[in-house]
Amino acid sequence: MQPKPFALDLSSAAFDALEPGPRLSYRELFSPHEDLPRPLRRWAAAHGIAPRALTRRDRQLGGTSEKHLFGLRDGYAVESVLIRRRDGFTACISSQVGCAFACQFCASGQAGLKRNLSPGEIVEQVVRLGPKVNRIVFMGIGEPLNNYDNVLAAIRILRDRRGLDWATTGITLSTIGIPKGLKALREEHLGVNLTISLHATTDETRGRLIPGAKKHAIADVVGSALSWARRHNRIVTFVYLLLPGINDSDADLHRLIGMFRNEPARLNLMRWNEVDGLGFGRISDFRLMQFRGHLERAGIPVVVRDTQGNRIDAACGQLWLRDLQGQAVARAA
Repeated sequence: MQPKPFALDLSSAAFDALEPGPRLSYRELFSPHEDLPRPLRRWAAAHGIAPRALTRRDRQLGGTSEKHLFGLRDGYAVESVLIRRRDGFTACISSQVGCAFACQFCASGQAGLKRNLSPGEIVEQVVRLGPKVNRIVFMGIGEPLNNYDNVLAAIRILRDRRGLDWATTGITLSTIGIPKGLKALREEHLGVNLTISLHATTDETRGRLIPGAKKHAIADVVGSALSWARRHNRIVTFVYLLLPGINDSDADLHRLIGMFRNEPARLNLMRWNEVDGLGFGRISDFRLMQFRGHLERAGIPVVVRDTQGNRIDAACGQLWLRDLQGQAVARAA
């Protein structure tokens, strides 16, 4: 039996094309309330459309972040994180159920890719995290460029002036850097921000850390991302997770300088957020500051990012992975 069509998959044009029914504006589809307004429920029933596709199954709070596990209509689950900042809230959202790229430092890749999320399943994560959200980052489960069409459709729904009217400058795509996807993104008329998960300076090391990216040479990834930056007159951010004894050598440092000196790029240096069963070490403060200092002296903008979710299993995919493995997950109140 086919599931009902889903309201938040509708673009405004598709919404307008529906047969007349109970009066509703396109903006009303995006109600953030758990108890949906009666006009929306009446409209959905008249059109045989499911008003929502996500069911909150768990919520964990810790420090400045809270993690939500949402059940999907086919029994899978997806997770999203709400992060409090000084000037608002960031929604860290997922684009797939699982991930095909099997990053060795990430929990969500351990179970493989189950399926893509639809545009509406992506949009609903933002809606359910609340009206105070003023930034969106595709940094949850999945590879956004591996679900390119649905992710771009979700961004267009989010930015539709008749709906949530999101500014694309508040949306960041975080990707391992699939060159074909980056070249397509270069031609889009969308002012999104772009973040590349790099994590290595040689193809051999990156292939060990991200097995699914072995066919994407670092030179192609970096070149395609910098081409996007020049085309859109924007800065591209490269994330580098420092792992002692793996990618923190002086040779790695010199290669990073060679890649990014005098380029429209910045580097985010990160410590690893520990995941049970994955045997990486955590970089020392001394070595982290050494890296930062050398890069800054080379004229490369550098930010040191620490993890926000140590207290809530917020390493990528931990809460979702626990649920997938059949362990008990407490229902949110």
